[in-house]
Amino acid sequence: MKDFRVCPRCGSPTKKSIAFNDSESEFWMECTRCNTYINTYIPQPHQSSVHMDPHTFVGNFGGYGTGKTLTSREELYKHIFTTPNANVLIGANVSSQYEQTIKRDIEADIPKAFVKSVNTQKQFMDLVNGARIMFRPLDDVDKLRSYNLTMFIIIEASEVDPEAFVQLKTRLRNLAASIPERDEDGNIIYDTLENGLEVPRIKDVWCKGIIESNPDSGWVRTEVLYVSDDIQTAGHVTDVVNVADNVKDANISSHIASTDCNAFLPPGFIDQQCKNKPGWWIKRYIFSSFSYSEGLVYPNAVNCVVPHFEIDKSWLRLVACDYGLSDEFVYLFGAIDEKRGKLIIYKEAHTNNRSIEELADIFFKETEDIPAGGYYTMPILDPKSGAKRDYNKKTLYDHFLDYGIAFQPGHISIEARVFRLNTYLESGKVEIMDTCPYLIGELMDYKFPPKKIGDASNRALDKPVDKNNHAINPLEWMAMALPADPAKLMYGSFDRYGHDLSRLDDMHDDDGKWCPPQLRDDPVYDVYERTEW
Repeated sequence: MKDFRVCPRCGSPTKKSIAFNDSESEFWMECTRCNTYINTYIPQPHQSSVHMDPHTFVGNFGGYGTGKTLTSREELYKHIFTTPNANVLIGANVSSQYEQTIKRDIEADIPKAFVKSVNTQKQFMDLVNGARIMFRPLDDVDKLRSYNLTMFIIIEASEVDPEAFVQLKTRLRNLAASIPERDEDGNIIYDTLENGLEVPRIKDVWCKGIIESNPDSGWVRTEVLYVSDDIQTAGHVTDVVNVADNVKDANISSHIASTDCNAFLPPGFIDQQCKNKPGWWIKRYIFSSFSYSEGLVYPNAVNCVVPHFEIDKSWLRLVACDYGLSDEFVYLFGAIDEKRGKLIIYKEAHTNNRSIEELADIFFKETEDIPAGGYYTMPILDPKSGAKRDYNKKTLYDHFLDYGIAFQPGHISIEARVFRLNTYLESGKVEIMDTCPYLIGELMDYKFPPKKIGDASNRALDKPVDKNNHAINPLEWMAMALPADPAKLMYGSFDRYGHDLSRLDDMHDDDGKWCPPQLRDDPVYDVYERTEW
């Protein structure tokens, strides 16, 4: 153990530093003689792996009590003290999420001597080395467009709009966190552009983005964890995540730690947290699982994903779409395997900000392999796109009809659609090819409103959150258009005696040839034997 009571530079005694909030600093000490400041923080192994990570964007994930915020704070110190004139943004969905956590911790730890000034109105702290730390709510993504950052930290990232992450990545371009390349004489090397402008050649850049969050099935999983170049786990983490090489992002990494990683937790802390808690809560918040199914509308959908294969050209097809202008416009294409009794989703097409003519062109291009008479039913469109008032004489249906596409409205009831599609998924009547990543991604994130421990009111928890369902709605409409069993598309075809004509094996004579019931020898079909009457 290091002895922080003695200055490592001059050997003089040290004392606790005075923090910005005028209390004794949590970690910092200072020499009583030579003005040396010492950070006494020693990371635990799971924290050290984050500090040593060279990736630009680092996911710092873990359950309760794993020390995520402390790790983020020390990453901040490492950056601002090695980067004069650094420009750092710390954000969360709402200001209270950083004010009561990392902002308060910084003010109770950073030596007051390091702080040059603070602007409480504009929410930033300037240090004596020119670095600035800004605190911002991320509820309005448009406000992020003017920043030029060397680092950002997102607190409680699972509750933040994913567009904020996209915008912050584009803001991470401040060259204060860089070193120019120099020649043997120490002169900066410049590259000359075509217009004669000289630009310094950059040797190294250490801009950084920290995404701190509890495990969640939203964008932190799909946009960070599932594309990570490197994933490191610590403790009793239950998830095993394998990322395909073709989707790995060399700039992104993830660290997942379970609660038992933190050796400084009070005795019995984990037992106290788990007492009377449901399994999904323990799996998520203690063992840091991203794969829990609590709240998912279609928890079995992932089991229905299959490798792509060539569909039979004789199978009847279904096409459904959900209209969107700025949102995604999604076409979903299905085929019916009557022999196995399955709905096969084999293709998707999605776009936005397209005209009706362009959308019609996409429809005809994607359906050119469907032969005449190959549809099970008319293509299905969002029922909300129809007329809502008598004065709406021209609907979206009419616009598509101008281009030769006749749509029928999909089923309106959300509850009925969820019940029907869940029945299809749970009974194995649906197969979704891996060529439909947009649909698969939505199914993995489509959830009911968050459930809270001890909330007995259930409020409006029976209806899914109405977002990120642009491909799911067409799948629901397909399921509603089909009979309960896709193997029985001739649903309700019976002869005069009540025998199911769809069961063709009952319609053969003794030689195996098909014949009408009246010509069979079986007395049950003898029209003249009616003694039972």
